[in-house]
Amino acid sequence: MKNKQLVLMGIAFALVAAVYLVITGGEGEPQMIIGQEPLTDLPVGKIQSIQITSVSETDDGVVETLILTRGKDGWIVGNGRNYPADTDRIERFVKEFKEMKVLRQVPASASQLERIHLTDPVSGATNAATQVALLRDDEKAVYTLHLGKEISGPSDTSANTSVFGGGNFPDRRFVMINGNRKTIAVVDQTFSNATPTPSDWLNKDFFKIENPNSIAVTYAGTESTNSWRIAKEDVNGTEEWVLPGAKKNEELDTATAPTSPFSSPSFNDIANKQQAALLDTNATKIEVGTVDNFQYTITVSQKNIGGGYTIRLNISGSFPEKRTPTADEKPEDKEQLDKDWVEEQAKIKKKLEAEKKFAKWSFQVEGYTVEPLLKKRSELLAEKDAGAIQPPGGGTTPLPPFKNLPPFKPDEGK
Repeated sequence: MKNKQLVLMGIAFALVAAVYLVITGGEGEPQMIIGQEPLTDLPVGKIQSIQITSVSETDDGVVETLILTRGKDGWIVGNGRNYPADTDRIERFVKEFKEMKVLRQVPASASQLERIHLTDPVSGATNAATQVALLRDDEKAVYTLHLGKEISGPSDTSANTSVFGGGNFPDRRFVMINGNRKTIAVVDQTFSNATPTPSDWLNKDFFKIENPNSIAVTYAGTESTNSWRIAKEDVNGTEEWVLPGAKKNEELDTATAPTSPFSSPSFNDIANKQQAALLDTNATKIEVGTVDNFQYTITVSQKNIGGGYTIRLNISGSFPEKRTPTADEKPEDKEQLDKDWVEEQAKIKKKLEAEKKFAKWSFQVEGYTVEPLLKKRSELLAEKDAGAIQPPGGGTTPLPPFKNLPPFKPDEGK
């Protein structure tokens, strides 16, 4: 009878344990065993959001929190941006927690937490931890980690081997899990990506203009007279950039004209409402057409205090329904040419759909992204040598006769 009761108690205990594992997702208090990976069973698929909190490095006592959320089509950077996140960075970041290995356990009292930078960041202390909360969809934490001081292992026998750090280049870090001092350890990761700066986590893929064939810059207000347009036209059988409507004595300086606009642009951050509002007053409009029938309209703000600009994009395209055969096309080549054309059009339309999404936001960019295009019309013109003497009827200017030279003697020098 007694054995039967023990068996029943064991079964009951196992059921309770099983229920606990289901409820908690399998995360108990991790065991910090030297050489082991305490979070190797981290349920990555259950993580629906990540919150990174730390004290600002620039504003004393200011606590910053970044929110990353798993959306329908991927991770999203919150903090007022609601912009696609760099998924690869997030996956690498979470992977570091799964793979971190305990190098040594650190029994630390509450009074020692500040020394190893493991105090709660909410306190605003200078040496506070960086807190990383891995949350489920019900906002309950899978794990909450405090990332403390970064240290390096001893490089030689003379290096400082103190438990609180030594050596030169940081390659490990103090960690505490779920606020439990019994889990404090030094692990073999530095978690250098654990920053609460939203711009660090944005997906920086951006639009790219290919094969431009027309560029127009329209200035606002009193600067409107400096507006200009250049285009590719057939000149003597070749495609060349020209200045349509140029006067007789005007010629485009093709060596300095900005004929490759936004060929590899980048951005720093998503503009906030105040920055985006700058586009409503005295903005410059840049319009670029391409061989593939894309039409890009980039609205550019006045230069901001930091030397950059706010820009907004509008991208459209119009495509032919059928391929236009060439004059020398052979009938036997038609089928393959039609197939190649259809495939190319599919790529072009896919590019358009991907780039049209950028119209939802305004962006902060560096000056070099737009300034090559922000020229005045007069700055596009080739310089003329106003002092040159033009011979009658054209041709080259004859050289003036040499003066004060001795007469030439044919036999001289023999």
